[in-house]
Amino acid sequence: MITASHWLAWRTIQPQSMEQIPLEMTRIKIAFLLALTLSTRLMGQSNQERLTEDLSKHFKTSHLPGFAVAIVNADSILYQESFGFENIQTKTPFSLSKRFYVASITKTFIGIGLMKLLEEGKLALSTPINDILPFEVVNPHYKDNPITVEHLARHTSSILNGNLALKSWYLDDEFDFEKKEIGKMAFNDFTSWAKNTKMELGDFLKESLSSEGSLYSKKTFSKTTPGAHYEYSNVGAALAAYIIELKTGVSFDQYVENFITNELHFKPGVWRHHQGNELPITYFQTQVEAPIHRPSLYPTGGMMLSCEELALYVKEMINGYEGKSQILHQDSFLKMMSSPDIGKGGLFWELNGDTIGHNGGNYGVTCFMGFDKTTGIGKLFMTNISSYKNGNLLQEMIAIWKKLSQYESTL
Repeated sequence: MITASHWLAWRTIQPQSMEQIPLEMTRIKIAFLLALTLSTRLMGQSNQERLTEDLSKHFKTSHLPGFAVAIVNADSILYQESFGFENIQTKTPFSLSKRFYVASITKTFIGIGLMKLLEEGKLALSTPINDILPFEVVNPHYKDNPITVEHLARHTSSILNGNLALKSWYLDDEFDFEKKEIGKMAFNDFTSWAKNTKMELGDFLKESLSSEGSLYSKKTFSKTTPGAHYEYSNVGAALAAYIIELKTGVSFDQYVENFITNELHFKPGVWRHHQGNELPITYFQTQVEAPIHRPSLYPTGGMMLSCEELALYVKEMINGYEGKSQILHQDSFLKMMSSPDIGKGGLFWELNGDTIGHNGGNYGVTCFMGFDKTTGIGKLFMTNISSYKNGNLLQEMIAIWKKLSQYESTL
């Protein structure tokens, strides 16, 4: 829209007759008017609208089926939008309210569970895990060095994933894909998973980590002293969740369901390993639909949350860090989201400069989540495709994340 002042300025330079103006001058003035109109339209466009426009352009040139994003602070959801499709065959739009896998972001709920036990006096970070477990877990290379709860939470336990990753997933259906359809890595993993059956959390851990277990191997343990070296471990994280289970007398999945319904006020049904829960459609990096696969080590990456729910979760975490949450005391948030040692993570929270959060990735899902502890602004990105062995896909996702960063302080 042209303002009154713009119109007055334009009107005062109009001649009595357009026929009196040379053709070139007419073109110049028309071009000026068009530029003025465009400039005014852009000035009236909000930063939210500009961000949506930019992200729409990103989507149209990307290879992502769909994605959702959000920017939040302690007070509100500043921006939230979805793009593309949750089902590329039916063109079903990617939803802000439908639950998608959040992969390893699930681990942050283990951190909250541990801090609750600390506040209740039921656990100490320095507690050796063998004081709690019904079976013994010892690094065979350092038998006299106990593994503690804190070692598990900071990924310094010396427990490795090893070949257990091939044993910890199982499929609902027959696997009948060709290698060229989904890539060599996915084909090999799913071929192995198709041979597995579901195992209960405690049973899997006992069979994997007890020296008498059927899945036990010394190679599951690194040759570094417990507590000395960071090594991201799904098995170690699952063991921490199992300790929560033992200390509360409630299965970990039910413990989290109670937490998300009673304290975050989300609806139940967040676990992908539960039969009957509605599961999203997800895609291999080749845009081939992935078969349903479920985790025995579900606490490490088995949760499903919507963009709306994850945005509210980040908002609550910012409030907690700032001492305005009822979920935990501020001291607990600060301890969970910090590290006494450079190069080590928080208690199931990742630290990168001023950014606190966690990323997640698996077949059919990639998620980024974090907030800046100095600005108090958080953001998230979630998509229903994996980026394994596909650098172009990953770069497209990173570009979207950078675009959110560009706008986050202007909303």
